[in-house]
Amino acid sequence: MNAVLRDSRLSVKLGVFVAVFILLFGAFVFMVHRAIETVRINGEMYHKIILGKDLIADVLPPPEYIIESYLLSLQLSQETDPTRISELIARGNRLRLEYENRHEFWKRTLNPDALGDMMTVTSYRPAIEFFELRDNQFVPAIRANEPERQAVALQQMQKLYEIHRLAIDEVVKMVNVRNASYESDADQVVRTQLQGLVVLGSLILIIVLVLAWFAARVAKRLSDRITVAAEVATRIASGDLSVEVPTTDDVDETGKLLRAIGGMAHNLRALVTRVKQASIEMMSTATEFAAASRQQESTVQGFGASTNQIATATRQISATAAELLLTVEGVSVVANQTADLAEQGRSGLHNLDESMERLGRAAAAMSSRLAAIREEAAEITGVVTTISKVADQTNLLSINAAIEAEKAGEQGLGFLVLAREIRRLADQTAVATLDIEEMVKQMQSAVSAGVMEIDRFAEEVKSGVGSVERIGGRFGQIITQVKSLSERFESVNHGMKSQNAGARQISDAMGNLMDGARSTSNSLREFNAATENLRDAIGSLKQQIAQFDLG
Repeated sequence: MNAVLRDSRLSVKLGVFVAVFILLFGAFVFMVHRAIETVRINGEMYHKIILGKDLIADVLPPPEYIIESYLLSLQLSQETDPTRISELIARGNRLRLEYENRHEFWKRTLNPDALGDMMTVTSYRPAIEFFELRDNQFVPAIRANEPERQAVALQQMQKLYEIHRLAIDEVVKMVNVRNASYESDADQVVRTQLQGLVVLGSLILIIVLVLAWFAARVAKRLSDRITVAAEVATRIASGDLSVEVPTTDDVDETGKLLRAIGGMAHNLRALVTRVKQASIEMMSTATEFAAASRQQESTVQGFGASTNQIATATRQISATAAELLLTVEGVSVVANQTADLAEQGRSGLHNLDESMERLGRAAAAMSSRLAAIREEAAEITGVVTTISKVADQTNLLSINAAIEAEKAGEQGLGFLVLAREIRRLADQTAVATLDIEEMVKQMQSAVSAGVMEIDRFAEEVKSGVGSVERIGGRFGQIITQVKSLSERFESVNHGMKSQNAGARQISDAMGNLMDGARSTSNSLREFNAATENLRDAIGSLKQQIAQFDLG
């Protein structure tokens, strides 16, 4: 199918597209018509829905019609089983509740017209009186087993039921009339819509046919112009630039295409004419280029010999400067190493000086701390003296307590034991205070000796600091002299580097000059070859241009 459409004319393709559109549109109209016929009033789907609703209405009693409540009352009047009577009464209460709920729904739903008044007022009054009479008189009579009262209430309930049934029959008639009117209106709307759909489909079909006829004419005209443009383009592609392109004033795409092809043919004729003239001029220019390049090649060869001699001399100068530079650099390295070693020695002395100062400060701090310890020991001695006095007083008190306990006899035996224990503790405290006092004296003597030794060590550290400062000054003089010598070597080294760099730059420049001479020679050879290629290309271009017919 794709191959057939690709090889067909434009009008045939357009006809195929229109035919496919008409078929699809016809299928669409058929499906819409079938769907409307299925769901419209009195249609297939409508009858199925109504049949289901009628079946439910015939099987179940409607909540708004109290016939089931009336039949339940008749059944209740003949029942003798108390359990069954209770079940029927409960069932009657549920029926009343369902009636009232459904009645509220219809009050909200129906419009305040004749049907709404008949349904919510006329049929409601006897129904609610029926329920009131049943609940207030009939059911109590059943429970009290009073047949006469039960019969009177049932007779009144039957009259109310008849009034309610007549109202319900009237509601049914009014609803049937209204439904028939609705069905007639809906069927008329569907018929009108179907007619409008048929008219609209016919108009669309006519418009499509008119557009297809107009498109066929336009396609034929476009096909003819495209055929002419293709023939002209084929002749131009074969080299016939004398072809005449038909002129047109149309502004559509085919008119623009014909004018563009005409402009292309005119520009090609002008271009080929200019190329022919330019090829003649390029041939003479290529001959002149070849003669000039051969003359430049001989000049470059002589220049290359001179640059070789200059390059040899500059390489010798560069080698001598490099050897001298290596010697100066060795001397400079040794001087720098000497200066570094001297600087490291001075740094070590400086660090030693700082360490001696830190030792002096540490010795002073230790001396001050030992002095503080000596003062604390003196305070401890005072505390020990106080404790000794307290122990003596406690011992005297325990002796007095023992004497009093002896006087008390048997009643003071416990107090006598306690006094003896206190005296024993006081004796132990006195012995301990003597030991502590002896330890404190030994510690004070040791601290005094330590302070004297630390003072002597501090004096020696101070003298060592002075010696280190004198040695550091001598190292500073040595470093200054070595640095001045290193700076002189550095200036000499810098000068040799500059001389070596200059000789290297001259050598590199001569090398670049020699490379340039060689490159120029090679370029001249390539230029000669390119000139020959240009002459060959110009000859081939002449042969190709000769194929065009300028008319």
